[in-house]
Amino acid sequence: MVTNTFSIEPYGEKAYHTGIAVPVFSLRTENSSGVGQFSDLKKLADFTYRSGMDVIQLLPINDTTTFMDWRDSYPYRAISVFALHPLYLDIHEFWKSYTKEQQAKLLILESELNSLEKIDYERCLALKWEYAQIIYQNSVVKYQKTKAYQQFYKQNEEWLKAYACFSYLRDINKSANFLAWGKNVNYDKNLFDKLKKETSQLDLYIFVQYLLHSQLTEAVDYCHKLGIALKGDIAIGIAHDSVDAWTHPELFHLDKQAGAPPDVFAVNGQNWGFPTYNWEKMAEDGYDWWKKRLTAMSNYFDAYRLDHILGFFRIWQMPENSVRGLLGQFSPALALSAEEIENNYGIPFRQWGIERFIIPFIKDWVIDEVFGRDNRDWIIQTFLDYIGTGNYRFKAEFNNQKAIENTQMENWVREGLYKLQENVIFLKDDENSEKYHPRIGLLSTISFREFGDDYKGRLERLYNDYFYGRNYDFWKEKAYEKLPALKNATKMLACGEDLGMVPDNVPDVMYHLDILRLIIERMPADERFVSSLSEVPYLSVVTTSSHDTSPLRAWWEENHDLTQRYYNEVMGWYGEAPNYASVEIIQEIIKRNLNSNAMMVILPIQDWLAMSEHFRKENAKSEQINIPADSYHYWNYRLHCNLEALIENQEWTDFLKSFIKESKRAY
Repeated sequence: MVTNTFSIEPYGEKAYHTGIAVPVFSLRTENSSGVGQFSDLKKLADFTYRSGMDVIQLLPINDTTTFMDWRDSYPYRAISVFALHPLYLDIHEFWKSYTKEQQAKLLILESELNSLEKIDYERCLALKWEYAQIIYQNSVVKYQKTKAYQQFYKQNEEWLKAYACFSYLRDINKSANFLAWGKNVNYDKNLFDKLKKETSQLDLYIFVQYLLHSQLTEAVDYCHKLGIALKGDIAIGIAHDSVDAWTHPELFHLDKQAGAPPDVFAVNGQNWGFPTYNWEKMAEDGYDWWKKRLTAMSNYFDAYRLDHILGFFRIWQMPENSVRGLLGQFSPALALSAEEIENNYGIPFRQWGIERFIIPFIKDWVIDEVFGRDNRDWIIQTFLDYIGTGNYRFKAEFNNQKAIENTQMENWVREGLYKLQENVIFLKDDENSEKYHPRIGLLSTISFREFGDDYKGRLERLYNDYFYGRNYDFWKEKAYEKLPALKNATKMLACGEDLGMVPDNVPDVMYHLDILRLIIERMPADERFVSSLSEVPYLSVVTTSSHDTSPLRAWWEENHDLTQRYYNEVMGWYGEAPNYASVEIIQEIIKRNLNSNAMMVILPIQDWLAMSEHFRKENAKSEQINIPADSYHYWNYRLHCNLEALIENQEWTDFLKSFIKESKRAY
């Protein structure tokens, strides 16, 4: 076994790195229990090493147990930024401690779960907890006496106790909503000792965390001995119903929701359902919560992806009664006063009536356009009140999107009502009701079409000034308040996810702080139809796809006009582009990415496998991990082949190693 001799620092002894990205839950090995686990990282490391790569990138690995069903498969909704997910526990490690009956049952269940194409999240987690309790009963006393266990407990005591209390109360109340926990609605530091007198269950949660820590640490050490770095993922948000919100409510705006404005992933924006951060409060102790969070992750990772780095400049914030993301506003942001709107842009804001701009614009013809003339009378009778001069307003029981979401109706009706509610020009500022923000995408609203050309031009100028100029220096200042403290908290290499609606100041700040950018060729930051790989800066991570996009082969099939242009103009190949991406096409695309000047090229395992006729999956579309537009997407993608098959196919690993060596990655 070789020793870890490489540097993961920019401009280090090894300047260029190549890696593979795959969620832990997606791994498949001969010893799997229906889902990937921490011990499987060793097999992944073997494949990575034999293929000539030196970085493994994962999705978040924290516990997400909120709903106690498949919805918890979403890895970016953690109930604790410190606790690891019990789903990743390798229960095979304790095989000898099981009875013959327990062993036989485990083999049967594993066979059933491993035969599935995708993960059955609920059954897998139930299996892990069933055997975790057996392990606990057999071994907890022995482990608690060890120095390693005692050291782990001492170093992590603060969050372990809170997590154990939260998990126990969640389970007995059958809800993670701590606001419904009666006397325990507020966290008490003495609660652990009180509950300890009632139940031994607290020790179980702590014990499982120790096992997870031990197994992950062992896998990390194995990776490092092979010269492989691990890159983690720090989610931008936490769950409303989480340990962190329960223990430190002052650090969050629990009455707000975080998300993202509209982009290619989601035309209606994204509502993640997370509370937003109270940065002013966090600053009082020098962002201690963030520093502790990053320090905990540095126990396992050499580098990290900082999810949605724009959130450290400004976050997309929505009211708690929003469902979609179009009624959000950037926070913080320099809102506009009525005087500014009137004097600087010549818009008769108060003269025409503020309500014309901030209340949904609903007339008969608008209803007809959204729902069709035949449905107008029913829509008005059921959902709207007439207020005169040809205008309607929503009835009180339907005046927000959550109310509509919670009402039984057909989807086309619900979507239409959302669209009506979003048919506004301005939104009131969350902090100051006498100031306003232009609604994102207002130029495409039906309300905007009602204005004459002159006023359309004035609104467009205001819109562009606000979103692309007004807050430029302000957001830059806010980023410099936070990011240096966070980056300097650990020695991990910081990489930012800066996709989407990115102001020009974001790459500038990242460059000056040595935070690597994320670049995907098919998602340009400018008006070009693809990013130029020849212009990629060194301080960046280049990839072909992400967990939020379709893999390369599926992307090729999505839009023939676009791939035809890519085929001719970017690849430089002549003639008609094939409807399906051949091995040769995928190899050419990946070769171009590997030859970029990026410090890191980390590709999803799906795209690496797409270079092989033998290992590529038949149905490319089934390999997409997430669909961002679907807030209730089931994250159950799993590799279709065992890692052992990849490792043992020397022809394949030799090919990959040679392929990488022929690129700039070899320098």
